[in-house]
Amino acid sequence: MKTIIINKSNVPASPLVAAESIYNVSPLFASSKPVGPWLYYKNPSNQVLNLEIELPYSINATDGHSSSYGKGLYTFTSTITIHKLQPTYLWFDHADQSAEIYVENVLVTKHWGGYNAFFVDITDYIKVGTNELMVKLKNNEGNSLAPAAGDFNFNATLGKVKLLTSPVLPSPKYGYDGFHITSTVTDTQAVVTVKTTIPTYADVVLHINDEEFNYVERKFGKGDIIFTVNIDNPHLWNGTIDPHLYDITLEIYYNEELNLQLKRPYGLRYWSYVWEDTTIDGYDAEHPYTGFLLNGSPYLLRGVCSHHDLVNKANALTVEDINNDFDIITELGANFLRLAHYPHPKQVYDYCDKLGIIVQTEAQWVNSSTISMPDAYWEHLGEEIDDLVNQHYNHPCILFWGVGNEINSSVTNTTEGKDFIKGKIEGFRTQIRKLLPGAWVGYTVSHGTNNGIGLFNDPTIDWIGHNIYVGWYIDKTSNDPTYRINERLNNANSRNTAMAYSEYGCGGTSTCHSENYMSTTTTGNNPRHDIEYMMWLHEGHIASIKNFPQLLFTAQWQLFDIAVSSRTEGYKVCLDGETVTDDDSLKYLNNKGLVERDHHTKKDTFYLYKAWWNPTPFVHICQKNYTKTIERIIKCYTNSNDSFSLYVNPTGENDTPIETNVTATNNILLFTATTFTSGDIIKVTNGTIEDTFTFE
Repeated sequence: MKTIIINKSNVPASPLVAAESIYNVSPLFASSKPVGPWLYYKNPSNQVLNLEIELPYSINATDGHSSSYGKGLYTFTSTITIHKLQPTYLWFDHADQSAEIYVENVLVTKHWGGYNAFFVDITDYIKVGTNELMVKLKNNEGNSLAPAAGDFNFNATLGKVKLLTSPVLPSPKYGYDGFHITSTVTDTQAVVTVKTTIPTYADVVLHINDEEFNYVERKFGKGDIIFTVNIDNPHLWNGTIDPHLYDITLEIYYNEELNLQLKRPYGLRYWSYVWEDTTIDGYDAEHPYTGFLLNGSPYLLRGVCSHHDLVNKANALTVEDINNDFDIITELGANFLRLAHYPHPKQVYDYCDKLGIIVQTEAQWVNSSTISMPDAYWEHLGEEIDDLVNQHYNHPCILFWGVGNEINSSVTNTTEGKDFIKGKIEGFRTQIRKLLPGAWVGYTVSHGTNNGIGLFNDPTIDWIGHNIYVGWYIDKTSNDPTYRINERLNNANSRNTAMAYSEYGCGGTSTCHSENYMSTTTTGNNPRHDIEYMMWLHEGHIASIKNFPQLLFTAQWQLFDIAVSSRTEGYKVCLDGETVTDDDSLKYLNNKGLVERDHHTKKDTFYLYKAWWNPTPFVHICQKNYTKTIERIIKCYTNSNDSFSLYVNPTGENDTPIETNVTATNNILLFTATTFTSGDIIKVTNGTIEDTFTFE
């Protein structure tokens, strides 16, 4: 075994790779081949409609944004060509919500559970030549499959499908990488273990390398193969500060020829949560540190929740769509993502690895949980959790594993019900930790739950997330969550359980304005969601959150608006602050996002968070489509401490500002009231950065 020592003082911090290469993620297996083209039979019984499609494809791409989206059984067909009979798998990126897979009209298997990637072994079902492939999707499984309930649509979506064929395919239990990596890490040494299982005789070569480290080892044999590597003075994966990755590659040789190459970028890191630690640099006995540590240093995790949903595509996002999402996340400056309510595609975690964005991922145990749930529900949920961990095992970005969201249903009104849910939580934690020793496992509870741990009779858990909607569902005249955070922190800390602020926010419509932001109708399914109310609510929340380093992470709900067929809220339009009309296209959305469902149009609140999180200087003028003409206050968000000036109709020569020497408080600039006429060009600048718009 060869180990090369890295002198950390000579290793520069890894810059974020250029935007065009961030998303150049290695393919699953070098030998995999996409399956396609595909035909979609909307009515397979008589084949009334036969569409040729590209994957990913969602049945609910358009009808999801409606009061009733399609639910039922849907059929996709394609062909695969086999040149040699040998171990052969199909790899599904995801197939939602359940999928039956047929080869030559013979049922191979049924996969219960959407969102997760999975393998199907078709070795015993194929023949040399052309083979017919059929996938039947179903998105109305009801109580036999999680999620059985949730504040989002259950789309029928088929992700990309790939064909893998090789005499030395690794066991599918190692997920899409083909091997699992574990590591024990300190500042001075990392011990990396790489494990795979090869079904037939092969020799395997391990490569671990970066700019400074190059390690190669070869092993012969079959069955379980384990490599253990020591890296002295490792270059750590340090979040967005320095998301350093080592390339870990397995080359599998068969008959002395390279047959298969498996590759995974991997980050070495360690983390902890401490209570009142006076040994942390910068803290003392009078002001000890309580909070999250990444690689031994305080690291505030501040970010957003995200769903996988896009206008005219539902959850059938392409790699290009995900690229765009991460451009937006990078601009926002978030260093944390809660990938909420279900597992997200592999590419999302890949990009978080590359960018240093820490992740809480989550199983699809949402809302509905009763003792009366059929055994099949719990059996399938357990399988979904296995898939979640085994598929996404190797991502350094995933530090927190969530078993469920807002599972405090009516079952918790009884002692029997509380004990039942406690057993499930602890059982899922044990299941995850058996697969991934030392994993941090938690769950989230709703805004109405003060003591989320006691709710389930104190299950053994590593962290708890609280979804607290101050100013929306509770404390409806306040934008300050301080009291609610404190009472929940006290409960969590008394049990030595780290608390996360896992959801907060409110609805907001960019085309609905009011000088009196309290005219907004709060809570779900109310029609008026003024953007000014949303701005006010988040201004208070983000200013309060800065006072709570002891929160494990915070996650605004949510980055993007999503389609929800049961919601009919936020459809009022009011551009001048007085004239109110209805816009039915705004219905059937959860519009708490910082960005609209097109994943392009940013609400003013997006720029508030950008001002707090992104250090690149900018200024943003808010309410640009607000048409009120008199006593118009100009509000801006900025991350600059400089003095700003307001100009109207500047010409570029000897312009006189309307108002000058205005500085921001909590990243907010306010210029005094004035009157504008249609066509006025309004400009705010500090001489270096500026924003302009034409008032109409």
